[in-house]
Amino acid sequence: MPATWLDRSIAMVAPRWALSRIRARAVAEVLARHYDAASSGRRTEGWRRASGDANAVIGPALGRLRDASEDLVRNNPYAEAAVRTIVNEAIGWGLVAKPAPADPRAATAWRAWAETTACDADGRHDFYGLQKLVMRTVVVRGEAIVRLRVRRPEDGLPIPVQLQVLDPDYLDLGKDGIALPNGGRIVQGVEFDPIGRRAGYWLFKDHPGASLASLTPSARIPAEFVAHVFRQQRPGQVRGVPWAAPVLLRHRDFDDLEDAQLMKQKVAACLAVIKSDPAGSLDPIGEPRDPNVDMLEPGAILNVAPDSNIQVVSPPRVDGYAEYSETVLRAIAAGWGVTFEDMTGSYRELPFSAARMSRVQHWPNVEDWRWRMLIPQFCDVAWAWAMQAAIIAGQVRGAAPAAVWTGAPAPMVDPAAEGLAIQRNIRTGIQTLYDALRERGISDPVDHLREMAEANGLLDRYGIVLDSDPRKMTQAGQLQGAASSAAPAAASGRFSNVA
Repeated sequence: MPATWLDRSIAMVAPRWALSRIRARAVAEVLARHYDAASSGRRTEGWRRASGDANAVIGPALGRLRDASEDLVRNNPYAEAAVRTIVNEAIGWGLVAKPAPADPRAATAWRAWAETTACDADGRHDFYGLQKLVMRTVVVRGEAIVRLRVRRPEDGLPIPVQLQVLDPDYLDLGKDGIALPNGGRIVQGVEFDPIGRRAGYWLFKDHPGASLASLTPSARIPAEFVAHVFRQQRPGQVRGVPWAAPVLLRHRDFDDLEDAQLMKQKVAACLAVIKSDPAGSLDPIGEPRDPNVDMLEPGAILNVAPDSNIQVVSPPRVDGYAEYSETVLRAIAAGWGVTFEDMTGSYRELPFSAARMSRVQHWPNVEDWRWRMLIPQFCDVAWAWAMQAAIIAGQVRGAAPAAVWTGAPAPMVDPAAEGLAIQRNIRTGIQTLYDALRERGISDPVDHLREMAEANGLLDRYGIVLDSDPRKMTQAGQLQGAASSAAPAAASGRFSNVA
């Protein structure tokens, strides 16, 4: 890389600086030569490659992205289906908590609070409904704010705290780029202490878009009273982005395409007639509604004067729309993070192997939404708040136990084959029975086995042998040795039944 006159001039007073300039220019030229996307030319003309940290990129666009995403979900059935799919798969019947180690007092207090609407500041949802509300807000709006509301003992709650789910618009975006005297800073409404920990959130009293919103400025809420839930995609990212951001324009363009195709279909379904009447003396065809336009009803048979000249306009054909729509919708589904089949409800010509592979490839997304976002950012925080309040209220003694969370299982595409695979995994020691039960959404394997023991004891008491009882029947449906000798005695009982 030859030195320029500027490099030579700088080298006279600052040789190291001149050398670093030459090296940097050489590296840039090498990158441009080996990476087409880094080059400048006809192929990259008009390609805006803005640089900046996550917050500098997200901040100016966040408000418009949220509004566009909300409008899209309100008016587009595919967007609504994608959101509903994400929420239902991530939450299912709910992410259920059990104290670990087992603590009956903590479990009882949690159930009385979380499995009723007592946990909701609005009194509408139990904790599992709040999980769905938080998840939906994160998907559509990019993030959710959950505020802890401390209540008085006389309020009569099982645990004297409640959760209030807030729209992210409550977080003051105007508080941005502010350096604090203690060495901390405020970034897009979130306050950080000098070592980078979240110290507070600047929240409005009312939603800024409410019709009766007050004009009071935002107030600082300590971070220990707020759970901020969002999907972090870049280091240092402070605020969340609506999940539809990569496909918002594609969604909009597809809406316009659908409208145009619908108009085409309407035109194709009608018979357009042009009447020529040079003398202007003939009566109009059909019922006149405009002096310059005659209206013709569909299916009408008209008698026209011999002097009229009638021309039939051939309507346009609509070809290739289905194939193109499927291509666009597959790209949109990929942008949302759901399968094409789940978003559109179309399972046509989908073989079993493809359905299973689609489910297998998609389920890691669901696990990621649960275990990398919702549980650590919301569920664990809510559990800690509830246990701390229960300890203060004397409902739980000692240190607060941790929570073990169990979610709804992945749906089985082929229950017979997949159930057999689980059985083989347990028999060969690849997984324990407890692990297999938790995978199927059973949050407390001990309770489950206790129920099994009670049911088996009742069957034995009445001498009932079920074909599904592995203690007495083989997988082929035959009595095992010990059970076979006892079968005649059992059969003589009044409640006996060999199924």
